[in-house]
Amino acid sequence: MSAYTVYVVDDEKDILELVSEYLTQKGYAVKTFENGEGFLEEFEKSEPDIVILDIMLPDIDGYEICKRIRKNSDVPIIMLSAKGEELDKVLGLELGSDDYISKPFSLSELEARIKKILRRVNKGPTKQDNVIEMFGIKVDFSQRNVFYNGTHIELSPKEFETFALLLKESTKVLKRSYILERIWGDPALYDERMVDDVIKRLRKKILQYSLPVEIKTMWGLGYKLEEKKDEYKG
Repeated sequence: MSAYTVYVVDDEKDILELVSEYLTQKGYAVKTFENGEGFLEEFEKSEPDIVILDIMLPDIDGYEICKRIRKNSDVPIIMLSAKGEELDKVLGLELGSDDYISKPFSLSELEARIKKILRRVNKGPTKQDNVIEMFGIKVDFSQRNVFYNGTHIELSPKEFETFALLLKESTKVLKRSYILERIWGDPALYDERMVDDVIKRLRKKILQYSLPVEIKTMWGLGYKLEEKKDEYKG
């Protein structure tokens, strides 16, 4: 099996060298970039399996690069930065990144997160359940799209994966830890508040697109997707 390709974007040469050497030893094919323009130029020619993206770059910041990538691609992105503020993490996730690691970081932890993300994205549904339809909502897993009444629902990768999971398992109450493990990977590596943040954004999208469902908080248990009751029926 061919090696996974990793693009690493960081303006610190020491970090590029360390990450490149470590991941190469672990069997990954690594390409490094010191600025956003060079990365985007190469990305347009050939997409990698995953991107490690620094936020603070000399030309284009990582947030803007993430936004550009998400216009046409669902390639997994791990944001990398010296910034450890909660707002910075949330902004990166809202723009569509899959994970966030603050500097300084452990190379073994970085690889662990890469493995978890690649394992998740390469599982994928079987051909039999590439498309599901419930409550009039259609989810196409192969194209990673959601439609309702012919309207395409704009969702970030994490929003799509979480919504699809809630829809497929709508007969159950899903614990935050379960959602975290299914969508992000090992719960020990991630914060359950990441689940709450995605749920909050999904609730806004449900209202925005008038979807006939709601995500209920089952206190002490987790979240459950249910068909919205028509309160105006007499």
